[in-house]
Amino acid sequence: MLSLKDLSYLTALDELRHFGKAAAACYVSQPTLSGQLKKLEHQLGVTLIERGSKKVIFTHVGLEIAQRAKAMVLQAHEMEELARASKAPLTGRLKLAIIPSLAPYLMAKTGSTVNMLLPELNIELHELETHELLRQLRNGDIDIGILVLPQARAGLRSLSLWQEKLWLGVGHNHEWAQKTQVTRAELAGADLILLKEGHCLADQAQQLCQIKSKSQAFRGASLETLRYMVSAGNGATLVPQLSMEAWIAHGEDNIAYIPITEPKQARELGFLARSGSAYWPCVEALHKAMVGILPDVSEGTQNVPLVL
Repeated sequence: MLSLKDLSYLTALDELRHFGKAAAACYVSQPTLSGQLKKLEHQLGVTLIERGSKKVIFTHVGLEIAQRAKAMVLQAHEMEELARASKAPLTGRLKLAIIPSLAPYLMAKTGSTVNMLLPELNIELHELETHELLRQLRNGDIDIGILVLPQARAGLRSLSLWQEKLWLGVGHNHEWAQKTQVTRAELAGADLILLKEGHCLADQAQQLCQIKSKSQAFRGASLETLRYMVSAGNGATLVPQLSMEAWIAHGEDNIAYIPITEPKQARELGFLARSGSAYWPCVEALHKAMVGILPDVSEGTQNVPLVL
């Protein structure tokens, strides 16, 4: 009988492609991991990993078995969580990942309410860019994600949370500082300071109307970096609603926020979990706790399309 523990060692090695890192991720020594994988090869009667190379190279059959092992390990984990959740669905640890352009602002606005309404749910918060969030969600490394909802994907289930309006933020000396609105057409080709590639907000800015970055040599690592640059008079950037509200509340008075109209722009935020996840009651509970706190969105807002 194959051991799920040995299969988890195999999936960790497939994921990390490094014996030391895989052993650390599994909380065992490297000799223990190597020995168990050799035992697995003996049980199966095939070679899973090429020997004698500095790199971790899987054989063809090794890759096939690793992919099946990943599904088996994940299903076993979900069975354990399903049993636990059936007894106490809103208790225990929950690994929640949120994209960086949303995480600090959403949790600052809703965190106290979530803690009050769900006191026995121990939320372990992770801040992950979209591509990494999706990868870890599929692999079972996180339980739930909150992000700009991607297109429907097999094996994942979503629940819309909120339409977050997007604003143009400019310094008071910017040529557009006195504008009361800016259209999507006016933004076409505009020079903006953007987040670095990999952040979905940067992708949205470019998809909005072919917006380009003011500086190809500089891309901000966070919205807070862009905030300080715009506040100091260095251009303009795209600002989500919750970020704008947080900056204003903290006394940021060197930035003018201009609504984007014709059509109004927003991004659809929501929850994402695996289709068979035992954590779906947590998704619904978090949704209920958060949705009543978030501001109303005026009619006529259009989602920014995001291709993932």
